[in-house]
Amino acid sequence: MFDVGLVSGLAVLVAWVGRRAVLGAPPHGPIRFATIAAVAAAIQLGFHAAATAAPSLPSVIALVLTGWVGFVLWMVWLSRAPAAQPRDNPDDDTGGGGGGGGGRGPDDGGPPGGDPPSGGDDVDWDRFEREFADYVQRRRPTPAPARTPD
Repeated sequence: MFDVGLVSGLAVLVAWVGRRAVLGAPPHGPIRFATIAAVAAAIQLGFHAAATAAPSLPSVIALVLTGWVGFVLWMVWLSRAPAAQPRDNPDDDTGGGGGGGGGRGPDDGGPPGGDPPSGGDDVDWDRFEREFADYVQRRRPTPAPARTPD
């Protein structure tokens, strides 16, 4: 009788969680990996620990399957979350500290550094080459000194 009640209760739980995971509201935003891992571990370890104390084989099977189905439904629900926005790489910062990043927008005014050169081109290629040379020289790896056999 215990097995019938346990399996019935777990079936209702799986149906309720499955409906929420598939048809319910998705997560509001990206979820941190630590939260994902903690909940996934709690689902697996909780149901498997309960299975070790189960009085019969049908109870063990029901608890382990519920743990795995709960884990899969957790992943299904997470797959509906909006994608995280890529972070800016701090190595790409050109200095100045704390800038908004991402380039100029339509309301940022003219090009940085004043008017463009008189050639009609809106890019100051000399300035670009100077800044790019600084960037390349700053990140160029220094070669290790050659070893001579003793």
